[in-house]
Amino acid sequence: MNERPDQHTGTGGAPQPWEGRATGSFKVSIDQQNLATGPLDRASRRSQQQDLYTEPPASKRAHLSEEERKKEKKAHKKRNRIKARKNKRIFSFMWLCMVLLLSFTLASYLIGGSNDFFAVGRPEGTTQVAIPENVTLEQLSDILGGSGAIDKPEFFTLYCTVKKEEMELFQPGSYTVETNLDYEDLINTLQGGNEDQGEEITVTIPEGRNALEIAQLMDENGICTAQEFLDALNTLDFSNYEVIANMGGGEGRYFKIEGYLFPDTYNFYQGENLESVIGKLINNFQSKISDQIYAMAEQRGMSLDQVVTMASIIQAEAADVGDMFNVSAVLHNRMDFGSQYDIYRLECDSTMFYPYRNAKDVPQAGALPYGDYDTYKVDGLPKGPICNPGAEAILAAVRPNGDEASSYLYFCHAEDGTPYYASDSWQHQENLVAAGLVDSTDGGGDGYYEDDYGDEW
Repeated sequence: MNERPDQHTGTGGAPQPWEGRATGSFKVSIDQQNLATGPLDRASRRSQQQDLYTEPPASKRAHLSEEERKKEKKAHKKRNRIKARKNKRIFSFMWLCMVLLLSFTLASYLIGGSNDFFAVGRPEGTTQVAIPENVTLEQLSDILGGSGAIDKPEFFTLYCTVKKEEMELFQPGSYTVETNLDYEDLINTLQGGNEDQGEEITVTIPEGRNALEIAQLMDENGICTAQEFLDALNTLDFSNYEVIANMGGGEGRYFKIEGYLFPDTYNFYQGENLESVIGKLINNFQSKISDQIYAMAEQRGMSLDQVVTMASIIQAEAADVGDMFNVSAVLHNRMDFGSQYDIYRLECDSTMFYPYRNAKDVPQAGALPYGDYDTYKVDGLPKGPICNPGAEAILAAVRPNGDEASSYLYFCHAEDGTPYYASDSWQHQENLVAAGLVDSTDGGGDGYYEDDYGDEW
């Protein structure tokens, strides 16, 4: 039977192009979804043919056939398996990173601790350890670490805890111990008491004192005679200390380790050997020089010995800590670009009479020869330090004031310590008059005025 398409579609209306044509028998299958009315949205139809890995919305899943539902469920399971494998790989990678990081940290800690246990890398020398009454294990570890007897206080605490050391066995008092002792030797030393040591004597060495003055302090406090101290500075071998070994031979110096006798308060004993006494001062110096000082010295192309030498002049010349950084700027400027202004020497009064402090300190009989360090006569820095500088002067030597002091080439001080700075000789002459160092009718002089800092540094 021949039927018109409009009889099946129900569209009705005007005659269609196919009317009057003979057609074959056919059957049209229409489901509920195809009965939806409205204009045909081709883009929407295309979007319905989704990727099987994308789950259709719930409103559309209701119209899926059973076969499509099975495919969608299969695609969903496949997608979950892919995600699971991806998450597993990420988790495994993160876990591996954490394990490696922890392993490296633990290995570094154990290696550092074991090296400290066996005293590997610790410099040879002596240091002073003062154990108070009723000290705790943590306090003892911090004391040992601060004195340079050990490098890893926390590892020493752990070792004593594991070994179950009894704190009452550590005898209170002051000890002179070697800095290269392993933990067992150190513990035995501290638990053995200090019965053989004499009376404890406290000595304070002010900043800027030179070897002659420190020797006199030792003599006055009964540690040793002044001459014994001075002789020990030049005859004993202190090359086991890194700072002394890197200093060089010390040729031409009055006292080889001048500048490295760090000013501080120390506890000594009557009859204590001089190697131990001087070793405490050097070890203290060594512990005070930070990595920052080394880094800044390297940036300026200076060795540590050059830094200490300049710091000693800064210590001797500056009126106070704030003044040190400006004095440092003057010294650096003179060495860096002073030749452009016909300035070739530092010309510092503090160097003129070394090893004495000034002209008044030179004895009338038996005076040591002086003048080899005089920066009015020698170019650049002298052969070595002229005193023993403190931490601030050492820092100033590597970090001069770079602001308004960047052009300073002269300085002087009034009697009360008021500093004056100048960038040229004319301004310097005016400063000398303002500081009361020369009379305005004298016309001044050239360079630094001989008594610009008076009798004391």
